[in-house]
Amino acid sequence: MDIARQQRPRRPAAPRSRPARDVASRGVLSRRARAVVGPLGVLGVLLSAAVGSGLLAGCSADPPPSRTEAAAGIGAWPTFLPSPTPAAQARGSVADPALSYAGSPVLVSLATGTVTVDVEGPSYPSTTKVGADRVPCTFDVVLSGATAPVPLRSARFDVLDHTGVVHVLQARAGAAVPDRVEPGQTLTLHLVATVPSGEGLLRYAPDGSGTAAAWDYVAETD
Repeated sequence: MDIARQQRPRRPAAPRSRPARDVASRGVLSRRARAVVGPLGVLGVLLSAAVGSGLLAGCSADPPPSRTEAAAGIGAWPTFLPSPTPAAQARGSVADPALSYAGSPVLVSLATGTVTVDVEGPSYPSTTKVGADRVPCTFDVVLSGATAPVPLRSARFDVLDHTGVVHVLQARAGAAVPDRVEPGQTLTLHLVATVPSGEGLLRYAPDGSGTAAAWDYVAETD
């Protein structure tokens, strides 16, 4: 046998690690929401950065166990794995929008400063029928931590439903949207719209046109 041509045993390949995605500043659209954002150029940026998995931006979670804690339970943390770190807060702007989900706040950058915006809901009236095709929804939008006065009169909050229709959110009956949010103030807006049952996006446009952040939601009465 020609020893020079004999195949040498290969060394085991080192584990290949994929670069971690920055889920703090990017989320992904839900399956239905991905299908409807295409026609809207403002969310094209979100789509290109967000397709891939079922996670969304800014997931809040308890800090992962330390290596010492892991060693006490399942053994020492493997040295070839990166140390786990908790997800950071999502950041968005009109130039670089963020995609999140209800309960996960976004730090929105404006021309004059920043403000933290979170969404809770939707909630429904107690009289809403089970399995209703259209659902009267209330979304609570919480603004806090402003570093400068944030105008709200010119801002736009709307919903993009899974059929591609846009629903402008209005203040709840008997309420009005204030002119602005001041530094140190926490303001909750109770915004309403009747939307089709299913998934969609609640969007915040600080200047009334360009979306800076969006939150995935599901309106279901099953």
